[in-house]
Amino acid sequence: MAIPPQVEQVIAKVDAFMAKYPQLSQYDRLKEIEDKTGYPKSIFFIIGVLLFGTVLVLVGGTKLIVDLMGFVYPAYMSFKSMDSGSQDMTQWLTYWVVFSFLSILENLLGFLVDFIPFYTWIKIGIIVWMYHPSTMGAKTVYEQGLRPLLLPYIDVSEPKKAD
Repeated sequence: MAIPPQVEQVIAKVDAFMAKYPQLSQYDRLKEIEDKTGYPKSIFFIIGVLLFGTVLVLVGGTKLIVDLMGFVYPAYMSFKSMDSGSQDMTQWLTYWVVFSFLSILENLLGFLVDFIPFYTWIKIGIIVWMYHPSTMGAKTVYEQGLRPLLLPYIDVSEPKKAD
């Protein structure tokens, strides 16, 4: 049976992803399964990801998915930037400040959230927009919203050193 070219392209992209992240994708184990069955390891990886996603939705609902999206990647990048000592630390600190503010705001206005259609999908979009390197939305929210609101109440002078 011939595999359509579009499916072959997807399999090639998934294979490239798996090769790039062998620990995450369990590349060696899936290679063994591929050798035993004759089916591409990408198919087993995709099935595993779909099953994992389905279990997450069934166990924790969409709130768990949104919380994981807002926490896992940003936390990983925060740890990575702290260890490398790069300038990314400011970006991730900004993200966490904005994320915390929006989480508190969401909890305070929870009764209104129920009336917003597709709120979960909107929230996912906002979270990704806030941490994606090409948009750096958290920086925009901080500089245009939070900073002007909070700056009059915060002393930003240099801390005095104890002699």
